[in-house]
Amino acid sequence: MKLFLLYLSFLQCICATAQSDAQYHAYTNSIKQFSKPVRILSNYINKEGNGPIEFTNAKKQILRFRVMNQKLQIQHGGVVYQLFYYKNDYLQRIETFDINGNLAGERESKNEAGITFIIEKPALYLKKKKLIDAEEGNIDLKDDTSEKIIRVELFDHNNLPIREFQPTYISSKMYWNYNVRMYWP
Repeated sequence: MKLFLLYLSFLQCICATAQSDAQYHAYTNSIKQFSKPVRILSNYINKEGNGPIEFTNAKKQILRFRVMNQKLQIQHGGVVYQLFYYKNDYLQRIETFDINGNLAGERESKNEAGITFIIEKPALYLKKKKLIDAEEGNIDLKDDTSEKIIRVELFDHNNLPIREFQPTYISSKMYWNYNVRMYWP
């Protein structure tokens, strides 16, 4: 009898997890740019229904969002979703979306809804990346923005370039943080 009750509680746990996973899968349908089918990459949602979840697909895109009480959580500037595009394990672009799946700008910065990363000096970046990887990101590197290793291009909620007077560069460490999805709006 005890074994049977234990088995029933195990099945109940599996069914509850499958049901909540299905609910979170449904949230991915709002983002048309995110190719289907998808699978959960990471899920840190606690039993109260709070936390982040990430999905991935065959195109190596990663879509992530947070939930609070099992409902989508709206971040700064109305941003709900972040979509990361990778090529050969290097981050190419990030786009941010509102609750309806429309591109949404981050008002706290330059109101960008998209950011594209261009590694202009790949050999130099690889050298810096090895240092950062060796310390699992826990390294205080000198800001190398002036070395013009990684340039970014910003796009608004209409996916039009945000014009700037001169190119914008970011540090190798900042790019590494973006690449491993350490950044939230």
